[in-house]
Amino acid sequence: MSKIKHTLPIAVAGIILTAGSIAGPRVIQTESVAATAESSSTTGASSTTDTSPGAAASVDAAAKTKAGIRVAATSPEELLRLLGERIVAKDVDGIVALQEPEAAIVNWDGSVIRGHAAIRAFYVDWFKSNPVLTVNPRQTVLAGGWRGWDNKVRQRTAAIMGDYTLEQDAADGTRESFTGNFCDTVQEQLDGTWLYVQDNPYPPHGGPAAPTAAHH
Repeated sequence: MSKIKHTLPIAVAGIILTAGSIAGPRVIQTESVAATAESSSTTGASSTTDTSPGAAASVDAAAKTKAGIRVAATSPEELLRLLGERIVAKDVDGIVALQEPEAAIVNWDGSVIRGHAAIRAFYVDWFKSNPVLTVNPRQTVLAGGWRGWDNKVRQRTAAIMGDYTLEQDAADGTRESFTGNFCDTVQEQLDGTWLYVQDNPYPPHGGPAAPTAAHH
């Protein structure tokens, strides 16, 4: 991963799902009674999200319903889509609304940005770099939860994995870009909606010779 000044949180990696009409990530349902349910394949589709003011204006309304109430995600795929719309719109309040209260972002140095206030501050700062992000979600794995009287599994967890490229303003005023891998963790709530739990654009991989991590 090439060195940069600011990078994206793993949650941001999901935003690309909203920028165009593409196939969703491959989903693996790991429940023993439904091992092949809710699965579909991708063809490596990707899209690009531009957070410039013009692009933001075109999708600002998409982050809310006609009544002005924010839409809640009912699947990991929809959670990525909503996050993408709100990132393009630079809707920080909407982005925070997609996070659990104790959600976390893993920073380049291994430190953790935790909770709504810190996540809000992160996005406010990151948006100053006018980022353009391209994300390739490769796989979503659902697991865990508990089975109710109606045989429906609730409060599942999903890991969303893939790779990304990012272009943004550097400290010296030039544009810089880099690539990386990500692994999100999202959680199904009791009401059936989904929220982000952990946002990790720096999952450990490789050996001692692995590339140097990018910097926020």
